[in-house]
Amino acid sequence: MMEQLKITLAGAPCAPFVSELSGVGLRATQKIVTQRKLFREEPIIGGQYSWGIVYGYEACHHCLKSLETPVGMVQRLSKDKELTLPIADHMPSVDVSSFAFCPGCKVMFCSDACLKTALAQYHTPVCTNGEPDHPLVKLDELWRNMHYPPETTSLVMIIKIIGLSITSGKIPEIFGEFYQAFENRGNTHKVLKPEFISQLDLLRDGLLQIFGSNSLVQQLLLRENFISLIALIGMNGQGIGTSSFADYCKRLEHLPLTKDDKDNLDRRIEVLYDKIDEEVGRFTDVEGTGLYALQSKLNHSCDPNVQIVFSSSNHELSVEALRDIPEGEELCISYLSCCQLESSRHSRRKFLLENYLFECECGKCRAQINDPDVTSDEEEYDSDEGMEC
Repeated sequence: MMEQLKITLAGAPCAPFVSELSGVGLRATQKIVTQRKLFREEPIIGGQYSWGIVYGYEACHHCLKSLETPVGMVQRLSKDKELTLPIADHMPSVDVSSFAFCPGCKVMFCSDACLKTALAQYHTPVCTNGEPDHPLVKLDELWRNMHYPPETTSLVMIIKIIGLSITSGKIPEIFGEFYQAFENRGNTHKVLKPEFISQLDLLRDGLLQIFGSNSLVQQLLLRENFISLIALIGMNGQGIGTSSFADYCKRLEHLPLTKDDKDNLDRRIEVLYDKIDEEVGRFTDVEGTGLYALQSKLNHSCDPNVQIVFSSSNHELSVEALRDIPEGEELCISYLSCCQLESSRHSRRKFLLENYLFECECGKCRAQINDPDVTSDEEEYDSDEGMEC
């Protein structure tokens, strides 16, 4: 299973352990220096936000690599076909000739390798064969109009999990670990509130009508299992973001420019981001969610010592040290945005309890235990989207 998931652990300076406070975690097995990449990992399953597909964020159906050129992405997002990019010779290349398409539904992949992997692992039994009135297409429309990202990725993920189970002839063992972690925290996730249950029942009924003849899928879609599956995707899902324009901007950062040229270039890039912001706000990337076997063992801290980075322009993540970490220290990421990390202890713990089903007892929260349990006006934020910066 680990080989199939392509987890690069050879020489990784960390190992799983059982924490009394937070269950299974990862800790350093040797001293780790700042910025060291600890391991790389591809998801068990991942999917692009349904709304992103509708709005033209072209990405590989398997690895979520952005399939647009940087200038094409900027022109689409800004709705300005006349926009150009500075220093165009540093744009990442997009080899259209390498793209591959499912012979049935015509969804796009960045390469034959990704297409073959998808067909072999999960896509074949859930392919819509390009039928506009296919039940899965209609179900996606129904779910999409009930929810906005990130919840719209739940159906995409569940469909791929169903395909994975049918293809392999069993529900992947790793989901047993996810279920156990979820049950240990109790069924209090925000998606299980009464106002959402009727929507979940509609989704479950629709999936049963399509796949209910398969005994394995019947088991997966038992009401209790299905609700747990939805919640664990919400709780364990790792956000994924890819962007050919962002890759281009990163390349520009390393150019040997004079200070004046660098300042001028920064101003031009800022103008492009402002034009994009006027049209689409912060939704600039191909966005989705993935379930990762090893990354999911990283617990939260409001003072994290590692972070998740996507440096391969696809769904492969890396874990990178934010500071020097001594041997034996637990490795922790933040489940919060940068803005949320600066909010009050009360605000942070409230968000984590609602979305991740635990009361944070990290060192920062313990140090602030005597702070007032109030949320200031400046710290009010939508619990689904996080604070605006």
